[in-house]
Amino acid sequence: MANQAISSAVQQLKQEHIRLCKELARVDDALSALGSLDGVQSVPAKRGRKVKAVAVAVTGKRKISAAARKKMSDAARARWAARKKETK
Repeated sequence: MANQAISSAVQQLKQEHIRLCKELARVDDALSALGSLDGVQSVPAKRGRKVKAVAVAVTGKRKISAAARKKMSDAARARWAARKKETK
């Protein structure tokens, strides 16, 4: 009797898993059809894996000018020098 109840529960869980996978596939299709509305493009999970909460920025990388990179480098060197001076 208990084995029959367990096997019935397992069967119901398998059916629910199949239903949820189909629903997730429909949601993924809808998202890919709609595209990016807020500037972020979602990446669907591969079949048989957990859903990933991953987003890829569509806008691209921000570019920093050479002058800004030099200022950041100089500031970092100053911080390192001050820290080195404190440890002595």
